[in-house]
This record gives sequence, C-alpha cells and structure tokens, in this order.
Amino acid sequence: MGAVGCWGNRVVFITSDRCLLTFTDMNQKVSGRYTKHSIIGKKDYPEFTGPGNRSISFKILLNVNMGIRPSEIIDEIEEAVESGEVNYLIIGGRMIGKNKFCITSVSEAMDVVMGRGEIVQATLNVSMEEYV
Repeated sequence: MGAVGCWGNRVVFITSDRCLLTFTDMNQKVSGRYTKHSIIGKKDYPEFTGPGNRSISFKILLNVNMGIRPSEIIDEIEEAVESGEVNYLIIGGRMIGKNKFCITSVSEAMDVVMGRGEIVQATLNVSMEEYV
C-alpha cells in the first residue's frame, strides 16, 4: 500500500492494488496581507502587515470500483466540516505549511447512483484554509 498523504486520521490518501483514494487538481494559494495608505496626489502606498492564511483546493473521485464506499467518505468529510475539525495536511511525507487546516467547504456531485440510492461514483471539491 502506498500512502500518498493524509489530513489527520480523518482522510488518508492511499494507492494499492485493492484501494484507490487520492486527489487531483490540487491548488494552493500562499499570500501576504497588505494595508494601503492613501496619499493625496500620489499612488497608494502598500505596507506589508504579515502573511495571509494559506488556502488549498482539490478534487476527490470516489468510486466503488476503486475499493471504497463513496457514502462513507462523504459522511466522514461532512462531519469534519460541520464540527470544525482541524488537522495537519501531509502530502508525500511533507507537511503543507506550518499550521493545521480546516475544511471550509465541500461540494459533492453524485455522478452515478444505483437503484436503492447506493452511490457508485461521486466527485468532491474540497476547500481548506490554514487554521492558526
């Protein structure tokens, strides 16, 4: 089994011959905070006031044919969002940033649903923000 990364113990990204739970299209935004001072007759003067919070977004494809139950993963992530859970985000054995992250939102697309409402495939769009 190959561990790709994790968000605490709540979500573990893995690849193996029996299970595939990973992400795609990961984007990270690192920013600084600036205050602008207005000067009459001149351009605004920006002043650096500190680092901004990092934000991360990525997609997760959940499919029963990849050895996972989409509804279980969806429930876990929804519970983490609604309870305000924070964890370190580790990808490839490297911690992202210096602080924990919270999931600020998740949007869910139920791509394939079978007869009794069983979710066969779903796509999640996850947004996280650094929690200081």
